[in-house]
Amino acid sequence: MVSLPPPPSAPLPKTGLPSLDKWDPRVWVNQEIHGYKVVEHVATGATGYVLRATFGQGATEMALKIPILKTTSRVRGVNEPTTGVTTLNETMSEATRLLELSGQSKYVVQIRGVLVDRLNVQEIVKGNIALYYRSPPAIVMDFMKGGTAKKLIEDPAYEPLYYSEKWGGIVVMLGQMMAQALDMVHKAGFVHLDVKPQNVLFTSKPPLTGQDMLEQMVAGSLVPKLADLGSAVKSGGKVVQFTSEYAPGEQVLGDEADPSMDVYALGAALYTMLTRTPVHSNTLIEAMNNLSNNPSSNKAANDLESAWDSFSPDVSKIDPKFSAIIPVLKDMLAKDPGRRPEAEKVANSLQKLVDKHGRLG
Repeated sequence: MVSLPPPPSAPLPKTGLPSLDKWDPRVWVNQEIHGYKVVEHVATGATGYVLRATFGQGATEMALKIPILKTTSRVRGVNEPTTGVTTLNETMSEATRLLELSGQSKYVVQIRGVLVDRLNVQEIVKGNIALYYRSPPAIVMDFMKGGTAKKLIEDPAYEPLYYSEKWGGIVVMLGQMMAQALDMVHKAGFVHLDVKPQNVLFTSKPPLTGQDMLEQMVAGSLVPKLADLGSAVKSGGKVVQFTSEYAPGEQVLGDEADPSMDVYALGAALYTMLTRTPVHSNTLIEAMNNLSNNPSSNKAANDLESAWDSFSPDVSKIDPKFSAIIPVLKDMLAKDPGRRPEAEKVANSLQKLVDKHGRLG
């Protein structure tokens, strides 16, 4: 466990603090957390808030991820923790390993510190919001200036990139790099469990044209990195999170964490990058969300099983000029986890699809 100095008693905002259940991460902007000056609230994910902060006299930019904590007053199972606390417990028990691991691949966002005090967390979930404001648990990571891969398929400014003939090669290279990152994570005995375009971040702002982007990726001046390693779980461990557009059925149905889940999710992410649509049908996404909201419902589990059994990816939505990718994607998206290739094999297969300039063969 990382021991921390006592937090400086920052004055509380004059307007008072929101309750944990209605927490607004913007209250941290312009405050100091563990010596980091918070500059902006960047995003809110399923399990945490991401803040941009600066550190030290050089004002080095870092990202802080603070888990979303809820008060424990609502009725839960015996000692059943909230998702935020579950993820936090996993992170704390593996903190040193994850810190070490995040430095082992150039395609993984590096974790610089895990600042967590168990006693603080216990006090916060009992309702001590002043403590959450002044000294929240936090994971410190490198700040990635370039934003997410999801932005490339959503931001109108990137339309020329998406419609470029180079787009297929870009997606393949991105997939190959993410597969390399996953290979390292899996060989270390972990499963990421939340691979998706929102969790692929760029070191600098991607250019707006296909040619420029390919050149920068090939040269190594623009590097995509897998984020959120802080919520990785040991292989065989309990699945604590998923995103219904990308997770395979068995991940939501309660199977133990397995590397094949990440391979499927990467396949689903690449499909979305190529088509701008989820690979999963609305019925399947709804069934996953429904089971997540009603975990003890047999009907919800049965509905998901039948939606998963009847689902198959619609590869006809992929532009024919990128059809070389389809066989690899089909393998990654196999319903049977045992038929999905390992991440290392995915990286090799994708690498063979592009030439040294990143052009799709």
